[in-house]
Amino acid sequence: MKNLLNTQSRYILRAVWQDLIKRKFSVLLTILVSATSLTIPTVSYLLWKNTHYAAAQFYPEPELTVYLHKNLAEHDVNAVVERLRQFESEKIEKLNYISRQQSLDEFRSWSGFGEALDILDDNPLPAVVVLKPKAAFSGAEAMLALRNDLQNIKGVQEVRLDNGWLEKLTALTQLIARVAVTCTVLMFIAVFLVISNSVRSDVSNSRASIDVMQLLGATDYFIARPFLYSGMLYGFFGSLMAILFSLMTISYFTGVVRYVSDMFTVKFELHGFNLSEICLIITLSVFLGWLAAKLATNRHIQKISGRY
Repeated sequence: MKNLLNTQSRYILRAVWQDLIKRKFSVLLTILVSATSLTIPTVSYLLWKNTHYAAAQFYPEPELTVYLHKNLAEHDVNAVVERLRQFESEKIEKLNYISRQQSLDEFRSWSGFGEALDILDDNPLPAVVVLKPKAAFSGAEAMLALRNDLQNIKGVQEVRLDNGWLEKLTALTQLIARVAVTCTVLMFIAVFLVISNSVRSDVSNSRASIDVMQLLGATDYFIARPFLYSGMLYGFFGSLMAILFSLMTISYFTGVVRYVSDMFTVKFELHGFNLSEICLIITLSVFLGWLAAKLATNRHIQKISGRY
């Protein structure tokens, strides 16, 4: 029985392939339309993927900057720093203390106002403590809670959370993700309709053959198998061409991205699909082609036989 099914499958698949070759122009148009529709969500996914990768590569870990009161004596500053060092040590990965004199020297070195600073009688800059939280506590809510707790320590004037870039990047990444999801849904619907319409046309053109097979007692499943294989082949070749179009698009933008990266003295390259992503795209496209063909075929076979 198993050998018989395999023989039938090979025979039907060969017949479907020969029929597609005979109608190569119309088949090519269907595959091109499907591939173009699939290219939009795949390129959107690659855009989100590379944005996420760039964020992880270029942006530093979020930090908390603690400004101490300027009127604190040296021993009071040391006591506050020691308390900060011991404060929820399980959440803090690194602490960097910058004294008032160090702040003044750094400001003098890069600001160009050295002579103007010499006129001042007192150092206007406070001592600063930069805290880097551990990865498990670097989320937005955990950072806000930690900032509020640090603000209550005596001797701390202000605590700033350096997460402005993180909020903007998160919003941008979420926007790209939503655009990608929306494009995926809309384009999958478009591919479904294109393949469904092509298979429906094939069924209508094969009405005489279907009538003969029904008179000979063929089941609906046996009659529908060639059209199901056609839909799956539409999805398979459409996904291959969509992957090719996506890689060509990424290759087109690679030169521009490399030029911009060189201007900012950073090293970054666009990433394409890996093997698992390629397999997922092909699998989803083949399943979509099968589903579209199944719905279109069953409805029209029943309509031809007078059961609909």
